[in-house]
Amino acid sequence: MKIKLLMFLIILVAAPALISLAQTTAANSTPAQDAATNAVAAPPGSTPPQTNTTQTTTTQTTTTQTTTAPTVPTPTVAMPLTTMATTNTAPGEEVAEVLAFDDLPLPDAIRQLATLAGLNIQFDHRLDNPVDPVTKLPVAPPTVKEKWRNLTPLQALQALLDKYDWQMKKSPSTPVVIISAKEANAVEPKVMEVILLGYSEPTNIVNEVQKAMPAVTVIQDLRTHQVIVTCTEREMPAVKQLISRLDSATGQILIEAKIIETIKDINSAKGIDWTGTLQAQHLSAGNGLTGGTTTATTQNGNNLAGAAATAPGGRTGTPVTSIVNSSSSYVTTTLANTAQAGGVTISTSGGFNPKTAFLNADGVSAILEFLNTDADTKSIALPRTVSLDGQKTTLAVIQNIPIFEQQQSAPTAGAASGLATVLPNYEKKVGDTILNEVGFKLTVTPRIAGASNVLITVQPEISTVDTKIATSTLNGQVETSPIFDRRLITTVASVPSGYTLVLGGLDNDVIAKTYTKVPGLGDLPGIGSLFRSNTRDHTRDTILIFVTPTIIKESDFQPTTTDFLKSRNEPMPTTKDAAWDRGEPYDWTKPQSPVQPVYKP
Repeated sequence: MKIKLLMFLIILVAAPALISLAQTTAANSTPAQDAATNAVAAPPGSTPPQTNTTQTTTTQTTTTQTTTAPTVPTPTVAMPLTTMATTNTAPGEEVAEVLAFDDLPLPDAIRQLATLAGLNIQFDHRLDNPVDPVTKLPVAPPTVKEKWRNLTPLQALQALLDKYDWQMKKSPSTPVVIISAKEANAVEPKVMEVILLGYSEPTNIVNEVQKAMPAVTVIQDLRTHQVIVTCTEREMPAVKQLISRLDSATGQILIEAKIIETIKDINSAKGIDWTGTLQAQHLSAGNGLTGGTTTATTQNGNNLAGAAATAPGGRTGTPVTSIVNSSSSYVTTTLANTAQAGGVTISTSGGFNPKTAFLNADGVSAILEFLNTDADTKSIALPRTVSLDGQKTTLAVIQNIPIFEQQQSAPTAGAASGLATVLPNYEKKVGDTILNEVGFKLTVTPRIAGASNVLITVQPEISTVDTKIATSTLNGQVETSPIFDRRLITTVASVPSGYTLVLGGLDNDVIAKTYTKVPGLGDLPGIGSLFRSNTRDHTRDTILIFVTPTIIKESDFQPTTTDFLKSRNEPMPTTKDAAWDRGEPYDWTKPQSPVQPVYKP
């Protein structure tokens, strides 16, 4: 026990002396040994560059050959602090939390960063033995005292080279990177890389990248959905990062709409309408002509069919129509000139005509109305679609009403005018609007705003054909055209995903009252109701629109299993219909058993 205690005391006393001896030995070591001491272990799975050992040997040999010149010893430094984040990325792409060097020679710092970045480096021969440009004496390389955070080793290496005007050049034949000094006014070489796009169109990527980085050349390939980037090696990481951020998945929005339209039409008509008697009555008297329908007596009615008719006043005319009644002795004849209808005629044989009055009129007619009509109409539409973020989508249930247009062709030789052709036009456009589309149309443009909101532009439109018709007279010819009624709303709203936006205001409430009476007679108490009538028409059209936008997530898609690509196209079995369903007669000489179709999945 005493021996063990004595040995422990001896070791405790001798430890400081041993540490001092080790420090003295390290101070007297060569620079090549110091460089080897400051080396950082490479990450697991990477191979240290073989060129480091060769470079150290060459430097040591050169120093030995120039022993006559004074040399500046390289100071001994501690191990650099390097803390790498644990990720599954490739070597050189790991983001280091801390990269620090404390008075480490520049070549050694470059070697360590190259090892961490997984690069095989080789120094240019002009950097092996740096000399002072004035005294031509060898000088020690500069020391690095830097500390970086959240950088990859490759980024730190590039920053270190830029500080001392050094650069990296890739060997075209070997995977070796050459470290050399930048030449004055030298143009940095450009590299080319092909990048495959996942979501964006090549045309959009080319436009955006060239606007952001004018010095970069980007060429699109629409067939393979790729872009060809040409830029300097220094710019390539920034270009890749920009393209990766632009080439992101486009969000999708489910648009569900519900359109409810109710139409209530109540019509009431009561009274006696004398419009047919007292409106546009044709009266004529005293012109000496008689037209219209006349009746003559004959011994044989069949002999007068198609013959000339003579009016009681003595005027004759070729009949347009003749109706012969063989069972009696009467024939009804309509004179040709109907525009000369009416009038008073006097003859010595016939006397006055008409025999009851000297006034000719269309007649007397009246309409008795006492009826109520009630009509209810309700229509519901449930359209649904999926739209990309920012893309306009249209839901429409429409009908095209033709508008007939006359087209005049060029006149041929010797003709005064060309051939006129009337053709229907089903898409009469005024600007970007088709006038003769009637029905319902809903235009929606959704855009994802934030994490769970949808900024939506909604434009519902309802159009109908009016019962009235527009008329216009051109060159003595009356032209007609339908009238289209259009109701439209345009609004922009922010709606949470899955919530419903309700739109209204497209209601139409029309009350129309019409009163008809005979002046004077219609105002009499009691009996005046026989000479007046009234109608009342109440139409109410109510439309409600419900729009529900929902942001679609990846979890909303459900995979399905199918063997369609593995299945073969089996021929369909041919079967014959039953004799009861066929038009051809059944062949009893060849009875056939019914064949059941066999379907294979």
